[in-house]
Amino acid sequence: MSKSIFLLFILFFFSLKNSYAVTISQLKSLIDRYSLEIGIEKTAIEKSKFLREATFRSYFPRISLTGEVDEFYPYTGFLSKSWNQQYTLGISVSANPLNLQRNVQLKVDKYSIEVNKDALEKTRLELYSQAINYLLKLKTLEKLIEIRKELLRSSKEILKISEKKYKNGLVLITDVLKSKANVEKAKTSLRNTEKEYNQTFNLLNELVNFSLKTGEKAEVELLEEVKLPKIKKLISIALLKRPEIYKLKKEIEIAKLNVEIQKKTLSPQLNFSASYTKSGTAFFPDKDNYQLSAVLSFPIFDSGVTKLKSLAVTKDLISKELSLKKQENAIKREVLNAVEAVNSAMEEVKSAKSFLNYSKEAYKRVLNEYKLGVSDIVALLQAFDNLKTAEESYINSLFNLNSAYYELKKATGELLYGGKK
Repeated sequence: MSKSIFLLFILFFFSLKNSYAVTISQLKSLIDRYSLEIGIEKTAIEKSKFLREATFRSYFPRISLTGEVDEFYPYTGFLSKSWNQQYTLGISVSANPLNLQRNVQLKVDKYSIEVNKDALEKTRLELYSQAINYLLKLKTLEKLIEIRKELLRSSKEILKISEKKYKNGLVLITDVLKSKANVEKAKTSLRNTEKEYNQTFNLLNELVNFSLKTGEKAEVELLEEVKLPKIKKLISIALLKRPEIYKLKKEIEIAKLNVEIQKKTLSPQLNFSASYTKSGTAFFPDKDNYQLSAVLSFPIFDSGVTKLKSLAVTKDLISKELSLKKQENAIKREVLNAVEAVNSAMEEVKSAKSFLNYSKEAYKRVLNEYKLGVSDIVALLQAFDNLKTAEESYINSLFNLNSAYYELKKATGELLYGGKK
């Protein structure tokens, strides 16, 4: 029984621990739920839906009620002239059932909704990339804080050794002073890293509308090596998944439809109206009036205005097609540069790791030599600085590699869609 309670306690402890860690998947969900930029894009989608519905509703009849009172003079009676009133009450119905331009506008409105959805996906991709970069930075700074705490402990150890040797008359007071300065330098370095960590956390929290709790950690692995597909495959994935491509393709369709709208300016239209009114001098008029009309208009010539406007809108279509090609080239360049950055970062990690292993061994050796009195404080502090530089260079190289890797994921669109589209 006691073992079961103990196991439950352990599980509860780890669940609490994990609840304060943010993964990449959780971060994406927080962005989708709380990001203000996502909210702005969703509002634009809702707006475009209302506009499409308004265009569709214009097919329906319009009903109007009218009421009119006229006071006039003179009103000639049998014996005299006087003031009198004229009352009119009515209802009218009008409709425009045939309008070819409006038919095309409905298609435009439909594509506009899709364009706004793709704009939302583009914003989401940018936010994911930015947030993941902050998350990687937090993990990097977390490791740097651990390193600098260890370096602070090491610098204090050096100070104790130098003070002991000074008491025994083995070194000068300068060794103690240099060791103290090294301790203060390590403290300052640690404080600056902690400050940078808090500032980065605030930047990340702003992206998710401050929905993160204070103290939450980054649960993300800093990879030392990644495997990449062939560049040709990466480019094909990017051209398939990037929302900018879909957005421009739909904008091209809208441009085509706008050309069609202009051409249909000279197309026929049918307008229908019906009205019923009652008029007279009494408050409740007794004279009935009915009116029905159906007008079919078919413009045939407008001095070339429609043709010129169609040619002007065609230039927008050409511009959109060129923009699509430009965007495809930009995406190819992003993928190529991202692959180059990943490969370069992997070489940087290997070099930094080799330098770190050497610096650790060199520091241990020089520290031991200083304890034995066969090395001086200058050599020890130099070895200490080299170790500090090597550890920080290694951690920063890991950040550069992982940042470049997720930048490649952004360039290919996989950061947004994963393996699906």
